[in-house]
Amino acid sequence: MKIALLTDFGTRDPYVAVMKGVIASRTIAPILDLSHEIARYDVLEAAWFLRTAAPWWPEGTIFVAVVDPGVGSERRILGAEENGRVFLAPDNGLLTLVLTRSASVVSIENPAYFLPNGSTTFHGRDRFAPAAAAIANGTSIDDLGPRLTSIVRLDYDPPQYGEVTRGTIVAVDRFGNLITDVERARVPHPRFALRGPGIMIDRLETNYADAEPGAFLIVGSSGLIEISVGNGSAAELLKMKRLDGVEVIHST
Repeated sequence: MKIALLTDFGTRDPYVAVMKGVIASRTIAPILDLSHEIARYDVLEAAWFLRTAAPWWPEGTIFVAVVDPGVGSERRILGAEENGRVFLAPDNGLLTLVLTRSASVVSIENPAYFLPNGSTTFHGRDRFAPAAAAIANGTSIDDLGPRLTSIVRLDYDPPQYGEVTRGTIVAVDRFGNLITDVERARVPHPRFALRGPGIMIDRLETNYADAEPGAFLIVGSSGLIEISVGNGSAAELLKMKRLDGVEVIHST
């Protein structure tokens, strides 16, 4: 088993190192980093990061996702199993995009798997880390707490596919590419255009290097339709941002 960490902690402070120390003192499972550069408190960004990355990791991986603006409150800590992988995260919508409705989910409440005398401000150290180590050592998630029939989900509408497909800009990467949630494989048109706030783009490119100047569409590595600008930022050029709505339509 591997333990993969995703947080908004950054790396200049000791928080990630402390979590790794707790895990390493309790298990020999490898501890790996997904990212610690999620924007502070940005649950939606973390959810999309996890949705994109998790399918490429092997079965048996334990994902520990701590983007937790509600730490210390009554919010629950979730343990979930889906497709042979385990996910630990606060119950704030972070697991919305990786769990189906049939996933096995528990509320992690058993104090036997927490550090004694823990704080109300660092559940990553006091609860997530020891729980992850316990699972890596063979503990079932059912030993961590009671089963749940529902969890908090993001206020997010998935794409609606049809002659006009309606979707959303869900991420802006460091290159300024505007990543939509629209899967190219599910768009029914052999040729398509994208329209959004004040824009209409019908130029589709297969790579960045050969693209003509200006904004164009490209199918990214995750199969999602993206808006890009060669050697530039589509977000800056088009003044678009995450959660802007888009439509994908037939193009002649």
